[in-house]
Amino acid sequence: MHYAPPPSSDIPATLPPFRDVKPIPNSLLDHSTICFEEGLYSQGFALQSRCLESGVETQTPARVPPPPHLTFASTLTVHPSFTTRTVKAERHVASNDALKYLRQAVNTLGARDAEMKTAFRFEQREGLSERSRRANTRRSDANSAEDEEVDKPGFIRSDYYQKQSLWSHAEDFWAIVGWAFNCSVLHKARWERWKAWLEQMLDLLHNDLERHVQLHKDEGVDVGESLLAQYISVVGEGRNNRRRIMRAITADGTKKMAAEFGEVWKDETKPPTKKKEVDYSSKRRKLDLDNNQFGDYGDPDSEDEVSSDGKKRKSGSLDEGSSRRGKRASKSDDVDEDDIGSTSTLTFGDMDSIRLRQRLLTLLTRFSEVAPDKFMDIDELFSLFTEFLRPLPLAIFQHFAMPLTPFLSPKYSATLTEMLFRPLLGTNNGNGWVDQNAFENDFAPHAAITTLAVDNAKVSLLVESLLRALWNANILSGDGVSLRESVERGIAAREDKVAFDGRKKTGRNGFLDEQARTTLRCSAERMRVLLDLMAVS
Repeated sequence: MHYAPPPSSDIPATLPPFRDVKPIPNSLLDHSTICFEEGLYSQGFALQSRCLESGVETQTPARVPPPPHLTFASTLTVHPSFTTRTVKAERHVASNDALKYLRQAVNTLGARDAEMKTAFRFEQREGLSERSRRANTRRSDANSAEDEEVDKPGFIRSDYYQKQSLWSHAEDFWAIVGWAFNCSVLHKARWERWKAWLEQMLDLLHNDLERHVQLHKDEGVDVGESLLAQYISVVGEGRNNRRRIMRAITADGTKKMAAEFGEVWKDETKPPTKKKEVDYSSKRRKLDLDNNQFGDYGDPDSEDEVSSDGKKRKSGSLDEGSSRRGKRASKSDDVDEDDIGSTSTLTFGDMDSIRLRQRLLTLLTRFSEVAPDKFMDIDELFSLFTEFLRPLPLAIFQHFAMPLTPFLSPKYSATLTEMLFRPLLGTNNGNGWVDQNAFENDFAPHAAITTLAVDNAKVSLLVESLLRALWNANILSGDGVSLRESVERGIAAREDKVAFDGRKKTGRNGFLDEQARTTLRCSAERMRVLLDLMAVS
């Protein structure tokens, strides 16, 4: 059984009122550091949470810890030893406490507070293979530990801050994004934790970017100093390098995606490790104070199910029933790749997965809008979106072409829709804006260039999306006769195009073809209903 992460709110409509901050007092910092080093995680986060809350009513500065403590908290929210590879309730509670504290910190710290950007910075890995990085880490650990302790306020003697830290294991932000979305399809238990982590990171990136935009207007602060700009810059210049961002956002759990965006920690997806019963009356570790042998005292990590190198530990035990439950949970959580694509719910994970993918597209669009020189302009970005969104399975494509809740502004939604049309209609026409005349002549009456039901269903969804957008924007005018004629011509053209494809499809292809034909019919009926509503309104 896994403890569910605490619920989070959706992306805020406005920025929270960030407070001024001051460093946490040394005495409290030492106290919380000791808590973390001794395994008293919840007590440490409770102390730091009270420091953040202190002075809210009087608007006195919030007391925040140094970056190592935020780095440590972020790791604990998702580390398998605190989530899916343990059955210890106190570990689940500690992970959730870390997550709640991070959410609180995200809504407290502003863009100019260096703690966040320092805490959530990935270790530099350019030019090194994974094996070389591990070797360098091993060689440098012994020599640098003491220096780090002296140089970094708040240094924590814990594997979860050092060699087991999320920020040293993951290549970059996009590697985590890709792995998280792979988990949304393949590893449901891991997805629950990565989803919570990703939600709070997107809140942070959104708040940080908007604060930088405001500071740029007020004081000329460079938007390129935002955390999102740092994460984007590491992928390199050029469209080919930036395709990696879109591959991460559209990761679907296939072998190709799993190979590119693999697990962050070794054996991360395995269930809690089955242990042999231990007779503590005879096998308890020796207590010999004269020779500095302290038995089981003061070793908070001795009860981990998994050690820092991924090997089993010999301390603690699980009863056989718990182990069986863990194995059954793992089997029900993990999805066989052969099943991917069989239903719309598996192809891209659950609706939360789709919502977070949409949020990432929104974030990239906003960054291109305010800092095109740091990334790419809107047209180039939407061209990249189109390259990855157009080939998606129909059921998933629908969530991006005609979302229930728009994730882009009407202007940008119309621009993206127009670009999605181009490869399906085989045209390069368009100027980024669609009015009623363009809709009636260039989009509504046309079928896809192929006879495939899937392509024609996608065209129908895009026509429907544009029709809804134009109506909501009060752009449609006149008696509606020409509009209805144009829409009806398109419906007939797409039906004729699909009927012309006489190839009989069986198996999965037959299922997808029938699904597309159903979507085509339903879309046509919805447009007719919408036209009827327009006529009486």
